[in-house]
Amino acid sequence: MRSILLALALGGLLVACDTPADVASAKPRPAPQPEGWKALLIAADNQEPAFDNAVDAMAGRLESFGVPASDISILKATAAGGHAATRLNIRRAFAELHPASTDGCFIFITSHGGEGRGLVLARDRGFLSPGELAGLLNSTCGDRPTVVIASGCYSGSFAEGSAMPAANRAILTAARDDRPSFGCNAGLRYTVFDQCVLDSMQRGIRWADLMGRTRRCVSARERAMGAAASDPQLSIGRAARGLMVFTP
Repeated sequence: MRSILLALALGGLLVACDTPADVASAKPRPAPQPEGWKALLIAADNQEPAFDNAVDAMAGRLESFGVPASDISILKATAAGGHAATRLNIRRAFAELHPASTDGCFIFITSHGGEGRGLVLARDRGFLSPGELAGLLNSTCGDRPTVVIASGCYSGSFAEGSAMPAANRAILTAARDDRPSFGCNAGLRYTVFDQCVLDSMQRGIRWADLMGRTRRCVSARERAMGAAASDPQLSIGRAARGLMVFTP
């Protein structure tokens, strides 16, 4: 009897020791702060200057945060040749990012959007879907810390489902998947969401905090405009929860 009880006790100790390690190993580890960033900025529609304006302003903001201009790629629907925001050039630009193992990826896309379709690629008369963007991120950025800002009507589809969300990704979108966003007119330099993102960006805060600031800014401006709430969305994977805005 004593030998049986001893065996049971030892078995219990083994289980108690093994289980926490197994559970811990199943959780994604927090992503380290990147030592550098590779950025791709895309103004994918050319109907208003707001999209180009936002990309130019974002490039300036990244440089002010210490991201070298050589690590920032820009594509626009208004540009020609290899700088045009076409599907072919987007794929090429992703392939040429070449992030190091210690780098993070930053993707900013601003455009019109289509409900259930993604963001407009005006030059291709088509859409960039969440699934297509996820494939490009998977092949280029892998499990590196990654931030995606998808700005356009109905862009919430980029923050949900099984394609885009991942443990290493922070995803910010301009609207819910069934709602438009606002500000695409000649009287505004940027869309409402893009303006609020640019105004809210502060080096060293968490991306989740930036999104909170952006949502409050968007809500205030929409109320002032008398517009319906666009309800910007946020998806932050478990390994990206502590990720800071462009801080090594």
